[in-house]
Amino acid sequence: MKEHIDIAVLGGGIIGLAAAWELASQGRSVVLWDRDAPARHASARAGGILVSRAVAASEVPGRMFYTRSIASWPDWIARIEDASGHPLKLTRGGDWALFSHTGRAEAFARRLREESDPAGWEVVDHLPPRLQSLVADRPWRMFHFPDEACLDPVPVLAALQVAVARSGGRLAYGLGEVQVARDGEGFRLTAQDRELRCGSLVVAAGPWSAGVLSGLGWEGQARPVRGQIALVPALHPLDCMVHLEDQFYAVPRNGCTLLGATSEVGQWEEETSPDGLKWLQERLRKVFPRLDLAKAQRVWAGIRPRTLDRVPHLGWLEPGRLLVASGHYRSGISMAPLTGQVVGELFQGRCTGNDVLDLDPLRSKAGYRRRD
Repeated sequence: MKEHIDIAVLGGGIIGLAAAWELASQGRSVVLWDRDAPARHASARAGGILVSRAVAASEVPGRMFYTRSIASWPDWIARIEDASGHPLKLTRGGDWALFSHTGRAEAFARRLREESDPAGWEVVDHLPPRLQSLVADRPWRMFHFPDEACLDPVPVLAALQVAVARSGGRLAYGLGEVQVARDGEGFRLTAQDRELRCGSLVVAAGPWSAGVLSGLGWEGQARPVRGQIALVPALHPLDCMVHLEDQFYAVPRNGCTLLGATSEVGQWEEETSPDGLKWLQERLRKVFPRLDLAKAQRVWAGIRPRTLDRVPHLGWLEPGRLLVASGHYRSGISMAPLTGQVVGELFQGRCTGNDVLDLDPLRSKAGYRRRD
């Protein structure tokens, strides 16, 4: 089976879906290809954490892009609901950030004072009573962010698939290994008995993006980072999140608590390990001393793509033809709305925000290079 399309999007996670929806909404001829079943990889296995830390201004590359995307989530959810007919839930229960390590607490507080709106956070002495009684008694440094939010990404992914289809885009999942090659001025994608020719290609294949682009003559470095996660019976009755050292989290999820995550650099296996779950339990027991992951309802792992400078790659490698949207590491859910918007703007030849320049995939220190 052969066909020709204007734009192919390679990768069916939340970044690929966001890009495909934006392009299809512009009336473009778009097909999304993915080798696996829907909701198979990291997007569906994420914590769904939307924390901005009330950042108002920052010189750190990528941070204002991230913050701007977080701010767009409520409107984006409303658009997805309208386009798909699927109701979605955004839980705005706030976040409590706990620190036992004095140095990390001081660095965190200093960053807040430098970058964040004072109205969006506070230093606190006590947790809410229904949480305080369950948390380990130790000399915590505690910060409260009342407006932070979270969501379950799985319904969002399902709704996005419907939104893409209703906007005229087409989705092809479960294709197996996809081969990508140049075809004149465009590209040819082949999988099983299918062949797709396209004028432009968007590579949004997460940690596999660098391998795809290498076959097209572009060299870049991104590392796979495995995150192991556990779903346990609810640890407390509140809708709030709890973060430890701004690294580990306990997030409400459908009447349970989602716990994560390890950060295992260089691991490609999307499976949990006894050692990884033990390590995660030891860290989170500092907060919840009665935690027992042997009683977890589910455990799983996802592979996140991390660039050398931890800033995503978003932009043209070859103007008008080859675009990359990958490397979002632990922030794929958070950055999806703005990433999709920027992909649409780039195809329209429009100038995007100044904060997008930080994500240039051709940047000198951590970008792609054309192979000689």
